[in-house]
Amino acid sequence: MSERHPSHRPPSSDETGDLLVGRNPVLELLRAMSRRDPSTRYVHKMWIIEHASGAAIDEIVTLAHTHGIVFQWVPRFRLEQLSSGNPGHQGVVARVSAYRFSTFDEVFGHDQPNPVLVLDGIEDPHNVGAIARSAAFFGIGVMILPRWRSAGVTTAAVKASAGAIDKVRMIQGSSSAQTVFDLKAKGYWIVGADMTGRSLTEYSFPSPVALVIGAEGDGLHRLVKERCDDLVRIPGSGQFESLNASVAAGILMNRFFQTRSPGTGDIPR
Repeated sequence: MSERHPSHRPPSSDETGDLLVGRNPVLELLRAMSRRDPSTRYVHKMWIIEHASGAAIDEIVTLAHTHGIVFQWVPRFRLEQLSSGNPGHQGVVARVSAYRFSTFDEVFGHDQPNPVLVLDGIEDPHNVGAIARSAAFFGIGVMILPRWRSAGVTTAAVKASAGAIDKVRMIQGSSSAQTVFDLKAKGYWIVGADMTGRSLTEYSFPSPVALVIGAEGDGLHRLVKERCDDLVRIPGSGQFESLNASVAAGILMNRFFQTRSPGTGDIPR
């Protein structure tokens, strides 16, 4: 088992932190390091399956050398040990610094990003990751999760996001109801996704706006729903009650993306 030591070692040899699995999540984080994104985590060390090849692997290795990251070529069983048997490691596992949430003041202290996405009671980390991926695709740069009754930024969420979580600023609020209250104080119009609302196809988004997505099944919590300024529903055939939360979020973000007009506020990039 060989180990390559680039000429410049990382600023810290501490290998505590989170494990990141999969080619895309690791590659996106390395790219974010190159852009010097303010909330980017640091890669301490990487393990790459022996004899791996392809454009993604080549770029990962090149960026590892650029940033002075130690990496090893290892057999498959070693990656399976590191990833707890996760078959989705795609031949790459990285030890990264623990995820750091942005604070409300950091994001809203001087700017008014538009729109903002608020997740209310979504407990499946795969949904959190999928929503972050859609948010990054549509250029929505801020997501707010509650501290309780919510999935966090776990390994599963990062993997489901294909690395997009490191492109979106994530805030962990005390509760969704408090987050809505705080956003109202900042001048945001709160729009919640709910089956009792008006049709999304007939809705014009105010500015600035916060889009609130509840969990499938339970939907928005009562107090969150009461504090929304508007409720919108996604029209369907009526043959099934609701959509998966990540699908609903993607449709809502797409509708905003399609209907926004110049002068309605900047979408964070």
